[in-house]
Amino acid sequence: MKAEIRRRHPEQLPSFQPENASGKRIAVLVLGDIGRSPRMQYHALSLAQAGHHVDLIGYAGTQPIEAIRSHARITVWHVAIPRQLSVASRTMLLMLGPIKVMYQILLLLWLLLVSIQKPRYILVQNPPAIPTLFVAQLCAWLTGARLVIDWHNYGYTILGMKVGMSHPAVSLAQRIERLFGRNAFAHLCVTQAMADDLKRNWGIRGQLVVLYDRAPRHFKRLQLNELWQRLLQDPQLKPLRLMSAGNKALLTERSEDGTIAMRQARPMLIVSSTSWTADEDFSILLDALKRYSKQASDASDGSLPPLAVLITGKGPLRKHYEQEISRLQLQNVGIATAWLSAEDYPLLLGSADLGISLHTSSSGLDLPMKVVDMLGCGTPVCAYRFACIDELVTPANGLVFSSAEELAQQIEQLAISQRSTSAGLYSKLIQGAAEFRNVDWETNYKRVLDLL
Repeated sequence: MKAEIRRRHPEQLPSFQPENASGKRIAVLVLGDIGRSPRMQYHALSLAQAGHHVDLIGYAGTQPIEAIRSHARITVWHVAIPRQLSVASRTMLLMLGPIKVMYQILLLLWLLLVSIQKPRYILVQNPPAIPTLFVAQLCAWLTGARLVIDWHNYGYTILGMKVGMSHPAVSLAQRIERLFGRNAFAHLCVTQAMADDLKRNWGIRGQLVVLYDRAPRHFKRLQLNELWQRLLQDPQLKPLRLMSAGNKALLTERSEDGTIAMRQARPMLIVSSTSWTADEDFSILLDALKRYSKQASDASDGSLPPLAVLITGKGPLRKHYEQEISRLQLQNVGIATAWLSAEDYPLLLGSADLGISLHTSSSGLDLPMKVVDMLGCGTPVCAYRFACIDELVTPANGLVFSSAEELAQQIEQLAISQRSTSAGLYSKLIQGAAEFRNVDWETNYKRVLDLL
């Protein structure tokens, strides 16, 4: 059991320091890749910066942000699941799922009750609900800790996307999630719609707080010199590098006296971030780009600029869509796929002209973190329309679409507006995205610190 738990910086031993008058011991539990869980990393960092000692527990994989790795009050605990139990197919999921759950229960119980110092609070991400909520409830009861559940979505709805909502396993998962998710010291929700649903349909007990995702303060629009230094340095971006030449970068150019300015006939840089899963239909974006390519080729006045499209992320469907992209024969559109570090990702968003989100919610009650990041960098957004997206994307900072045709029209409209000399739609959205940045994660998090 001990061999499956790895501690990130044992030399500092913060997990066994006594609590001071202001700092509390807080366990932050996310049963997923810590490096790909930005909200839980921000929780841990904000709590540590407030003087608390944090044990951040989750899977290894993507490296956490540098601020997490170097903070003396944060200990990262990586739990490992045997590869044989990590399966993707529906049949194997139903067969090995119960074995994996029992393994996770034993592993987490050992870690929360033996490996770390007794916490005063346990902050757990949901989903996954199984077995996290049960383990968190049991450990909170045994240790006397206060439980805080951070509701990102409903786990049973995600399972329903894999096996079908009518499957008996989904009904069982829903009952388990309701049973162990109902009672807690506090419930944090990513949307008002989710808070309303929990209150109305789940009989939630405990304090209910809407904590919207917000980008941290270092997310920002890039300056021209930063664009010159950062763009196209990564070999993954080779397809976009072909759109620049000589002393010209993708978006900027350097004059003979060394002055850097935006290129006159530069492409429009579009960024889309994805986990390459079934809840994001990327064929919509590819179809929209084909429509744009045709329109740009037919426009004799050159009113539609070329597009440089960068799609970031990791996930099971990445190779499938990369093969589709390689078969496209598009004019005036360059497409690259890449995985960027946590440090480089906001630099990319801060240089983009437009962000596109294809996220659809399994419950209809959560919001895409990628859109928060885009707006946090001052980049306007086109987002796929679903139930509560208007809590994040408004007419002031973005547009919503329901089809490839609608998305293609929006890209054309914004591309033309961006190059207009008079203030138009694009200028309005840029201003709205800048205003979105007025409330960052650190400012928003004060309400959570008040709970503690």
